[in-house]
Amino acid sequence: MTTAGLPADYLNIPPRLNMGQWVVDRHVREGRGGQVAVHVGDRIYTYDEIRRLSNRAGNALRGLGAKPGARLLLRLGTNLDCMLAFLGALKIGAVPIPTSAMLREHEVGIILRNSEAVAAVAMPDLAAAIEAVRGESPSLAHLLLSGEAADPAASLRVLMERASEELVPEATGPNDPAFMMYTSGTTGEPKGVLHGHRWIIGTGDPITKVMTKLGPGDICFQPQDWSFIYPLGCNFLYPFHSGAAVVLPTGRFDPEEAFATIERYGVTVFCAVPTIYRMMLAVSGAERRYRLGSLRMGVSAGEPLPADTFKEWQERFGVTLYDGIGQTESHIFLANRVGMPIKPGSMGKSLPGYEVAIVDDAWKPQPVGEPGHLVIRNDHPGLTLGYYREPERWAQVNREGWYDTKDFAYVDEDGYYWYVSRSDDLIKSRAYLISPKEVESAIMEHPAVLEAGVVGVPDPVIGQKVCAYVTLKAGWDGSRALADELKDHTKRVIAPYKAPQEVEFVSELPKTLTGKVLRRELRAR
Repeated sequence: MTTAGLPADYLNIPPRLNMGQWVVDRHVREGRGGQVAVHVGDRIYTYDEIRRLSNRAGNALRGLGAKPGARLLLRLGTNLDCMLAFLGALKIGAVPIPTSAMLREHEVGIILRNSEAVAAVAMPDLAAAIEAVRGESPSLAHLLLSGEAADPAASLRVLMERASEELVPEATGPNDPAFMMYTSGTTGEPKGVLHGHRWIIGTGDPITKVMTKLGPGDICFQPQDWSFIYPLGCNFLYPFHSGAAVVLPTGRFDPEEAFATIERYGVTVFCAVPTIYRMMLAVSGAERRYRLGSLRMGVSAGEPLPADTFKEWQERFGVTLYDGIGQTESHIFLANRVGMPIKPGSMGKSLPGYEVAIVDDAWKPQPVGEPGHLVIRNDHPGLTLGYYREPERWAQVNREGWYDTKDFAYVDEDGYYWYVSRSDDLIKSRAYLISPKEVESAIMEHPAVLEAGVVGVPDPVIGQKVCAYVTLKAGWDGSRALADELKDHTKRVIAPYKAPQEVEFVSELPKTLTGKVLRRELRAR
């Protein structure tokens, strides 16, 4: 690619590419083996140590009969064992599938049957769901346990100790299957999103070389689980792509602990969803109590970043949050980036290499400022290989060379993209189309509001009523008076016809495993 200002090797995908070798062994071969790769508590692991340990993991899995293309279910959380099993699987050409600890038997069973996984690796306290559905999954031949397992034959660590630390990675090609992610199933049963080894360069170059300018010396931290592709990239594979270091999270998210982690390790790049940024803003006096001078940027994705959250982080901590939008089918493809003027509330511009457009229902380009379907040219090397064993489902979101993200957005006169909603979340009231995100953002500008979820509910007169479900910050109580105040506040921020007719205060909003508000559950209420 010859785009001005980009490195000569930008999106240069070699004919042979193994992601596990690329993100670890390559650094050792090029003389960076002594650089820090991972911080786990007080323990530091270099790239050479990760190379040798992941080789042991790969050899252990190969010894069980895992062959190139074989699927491997990971039910491990976010820890060193998961990292090594993931890398080891990549190196031998197997296909790791990180899954959330929050999944129940029904969801685990769907994933096992659809993926036809031949082996699973789980934390001891997460193995029961696999055992419960094992009889329905005939392909599953092995269940390994991480940590200190009682049975040596079923212990990943014991098998690694017995395995060699030398391994020749499988000579995979860029289009060979590398890993698979299962969506949270907001539009039906979970689907397996299959990525090729090309993904590490196809998505990694735009994010690390353009959006974040990531490199050796950076220390990255994201307190979220690797079953979500956003942290899998930003707090594991992209730092390794760039030779940077990562800090592994421990336990459930706590905003005070997140600040302490940034200070303790000298984190330079912090990544999170907007909800986490807002929870951290709710920590009183955090800007005085924690030293955050190492932090050069924050990255936000998963949900649109409200303008007030962006501004408050900049005012209180002197840190700019770079918002973008991505999907399990790729990763971040539209983003604000280092060195580019930011319009708070926008998703920025398309990252180099991606061709993005806004089209109408007839697949014709929409004029500037007009909302439409957000689509990506589907020959991009960062895009998924497809939905595993569901070609019809993949075909439904591809048309005339474009992949339909199922998001609505518009582009302004300066080329900045603005999020509107998921295609099935738009509210039609009094013949007006209303974006729930726009209403949520307006409501969240009120100082009492922590989060808001907005939906349309059927109304015989106006089509749909705008209803807002609101969680409040500490020290505020829900009341009829506050509900009326929020309605009036919203009318002052956006057009009055978009303001909610109803406001209900709730203790929490229903969300997907990745933190997105489940509007369909709110509509069901």
